[in-house]
Amino acid sequence: MKQLFFSAVALVLITNSTLPQCEISVGKGESAKEWNENFTRNGPGWTGADTTVSVELPNGDSAFFFSDSYIAEDPAKPGDGSVYTNDNGLRLRKPNCLPPICGPAPEVIHYVYNSVVIRSKDGKTMRTLTGPKDKNGYSTSFFKPKSDSPNHMYWLGDPIIVDVAGKKKIWMFLNEWDVARPYDKSFWIRYRAQAIAQMDAETLAIEKIVDLKNKFDEAVWGISLWLSDRNELYIYGMRNEGDIKTETKSSLSIADKYKKLYIAKVDASKGLEFTVDLKNWTAWDGKKFSKDLNSRKSIIPETDSISDELTVRRLNINGKPTFVIVSFDTSVGYSEWKDLYLYSACEPQGPFTTKHQFFRTPTAGQTKLPGMTGSQSLQSGLSVYNPHMHPQFIENGKMLVSYNSNLPFGSKPGDSIYADFYRPRFVWVPIEGLQR
Repeated sequence: MKQLFFSAVALVLITNSTLPQCEISVGKGESAKEWNENFTRNGPGWTGADTTVSVELPNGDSAFFFSDSYIAEDPAKPGDGSVYTNDNGLRLRKPNCLPPICGPAPEVIHYVYNSVVIRSKDGKTMRTLTGPKDKNGYSTSFFKPKSDSPNHMYWLGDPIIVDVAGKKKIWMFLNEWDVARPYDKSFWIRYRAQAIAQMDAETLAIEKIVDLKNKFDEAVWGISLWLSDRNELYIYGMRNEGDIKTETKSSLSIADKYKKLYIAKVDASKGLEFTVDLKNWTAWDGKKFSKDLNSRKSIIPETDSISDELTVRRLNINGKPTFVIVSFDTSVGYSEWKDLYLYSACEPQGPFTTKHQFFRTPTAGQTKLPGMTGSQSLQSGLSVYNPHMHPQFIENGKMLVSYNSNLPFGSKPGDSIYADFYRPRFVWVPIEGLQR
């Protein structure tokens, strides 16, 4: 009898250890109409961009950080990012690059590589932050590399609020690229370095930008961040690991790679200069956090591939702290990205073993934009990418998620005059037991 009792206990223990931990129940996502309308703006200020990461500020406002951005100047300038709507409701930008420089069709090109939009707590006002205007009256990027080269620029990682000597600061990961030299035959930028910016959380003034030190490969760190109660900063990173096999592509782009997710941590209480040095980091090796960053292991299943950008947040689900990832399924070719998923786990390092599809974007492959007449269409179907969650916006058990739309790699000139090709789009995703 005693033997049967202990066998039963052992069976229960084994069974519990193999059950999915912090599993979540996810419903079908639905388009967040009011948010899509709110971020459909003609100017002045921000009129379109990608990335779309956010942080709730100490006063309850939210800062939305964007990479490549169109800015409608005030007063308006020739060829800026201003949008006008024609009689059919089609949103258009006037070309600012004409043949023979651009061609064969007129196009619109960026003036600003990153920007910030501050949305008030009550949602009634939005204001745009960029760098100071240049000598011609056009806005410049909010974050700028130290290099004097106009071809060096920052794309944005994730922001997080930290406490530095009793004052609230924002740390923002920045990814430096050179847009002048070809990366390979199918892409046009070269990765250079990474840095962390420190900002005053009250004024959003940039206090300093410090480069990461002792970085040894092209893993992109800081695509998402989480700060523990013990001031341990958990830093998620992505690296392209190998080609995705597709039957429809004759050539591969940098997007058509398996993208693996890693995690490292560092003691943020020791300040920014300590945090930027990778010698002070430890990385998850599948069993523990190790000083050998080369021993890192991906925290998603071997056959899965995450987005270049994503968000990981600790949410309150059924009264239990649960880590949740939002990502596109990128195990298919770039043109086939369309399915949004959530993963969950009890710990920041996972394991994130189960994923839940909650939305298939109608935007992927779309060739018609609102207001286009029967004869008008994009020359190539839209691509979607960069999903992010915004858990400061939770309503009735639903969380706000965004993703970006863009013209695909290798698209034909001329489509960039249509403003709605390039902007964030928002989705409400229901999660059973989700609380703010």
